Amino acid sequence: MKTISKLSVLVLLTATIFTSCSSDDGGGSALPSGSYVKASIDGADFQSTEQLTVSAYSTGNLVIQGSLMDGTTISLNLGAIDHSLETGVYNVNATNNFDVNFGSCNFMKLVNMSAVAYNSVNCENATGTIEITYIDETKVEGTFSFVGKEVKADETCNGGTVSITNGSFRGIFSN
Repeated sequence: MKTISKLSVLVLLTATIFTSCSSDDGGGSALPSGSYVKASIDGADFQSTEQLTVSAYSTGNLVIQGSLMDGTTISLNLGAIDHSLETGVYNVNATNNFDVNFGSCNFMKLVNMSAVAYNSVNCENATGTIEITYIDETKVEGTFSFVGKEVKADETCNGGTVSITNGSFRGIFSN
């Protein structure tokens, strides 16, 4: 009887170990099923979690923001003058004439407990694009990239730059 009990415990323990493990190494390359913002910031990986990603879409205005626990944030803003965003590529830089759409790409990080902000529209040589690959009343998906210029408190553009590449996003809208 003791042998059967020991064998049962061993089988139960082995089954628990095998069902607890998965083949996914958790390397962070898989995209979450909900909202996210993912990009490369000057070569370093950035990926917000669903809990730290917010998105909203109303009357042609889209906002999606992804953050990390350390305060690092990427936000994308896009609006259509005719109140209707469609799939396509949107330029969001200082040279956009804003006759059809308006928008910006923004990056913020904390340095010595102070926010340092970069964006794609306030300064010359700042560039950006947002591509919407899917949009309806429940979600939006797309890609983005931009070179952001640091926006100083005095609104001069003599600060640094940041390069955001390989950006992708999904926003699930709550009703």
